[in-house]
Amino acid sequence: MAQIDFRKKINWHRRYRSPQGVKTEHEILRIFESDRGRIINSPAIRRLQQKTQVFPLERNAAVRTRLTHSMEVQQVGRYIAKKF
Repeated sequence: MAQIDFRKKINWHRRYRSPQGVKTEHEILRIFESDRGRIINSPAIRRLQQKTQVFPLERNAAVRTRLTHSMEVQQVGRYIAKKF
């Protein structure tokens, strides 16, 4: 299997331009929240709902999806980022 060079895949420029004159913290946070919403509602993220994260060993254990796991991880990350 070929190695993927992710440095070539990452684009540091925004696809959509920010409104001119963005100065306040509120406006910057609004732009980041817009990006977050765009990611959460993307088809790629929604496809994670159909993938099993872990196959349980017990018969009565709840099956978790990768979407559930990803959302929990991002929430913990947001909490840590806001806390520190």
